Amino acid sequence: MCFILYTLHSCNHWVAQPSPGNGPVLRICQEAEQMRLGRPCPDTEHKVANRSQGMCDGCLWKKVTK
Repeated sequence: MCFILYTLHSCNHWVAQPSPGNGPVLRICQEAEQMRLGRPCPDTEHKVANRSQGMCDGCLWKKVTK
């Protein structure tokens, strides 16, 4: 199953993580890669990979510009 990794911020917003080296946000699983489907699996799983104690950029800018 293909998946997208997210960082969960203190403001409860999930922000998708690009892979190292600014790769794609969507990770294509081994099975889809081997079958050469040309696209990700129809069922994409969403996973929290990291938790941040800070706010996401959108909330941070809203707070700064108040």
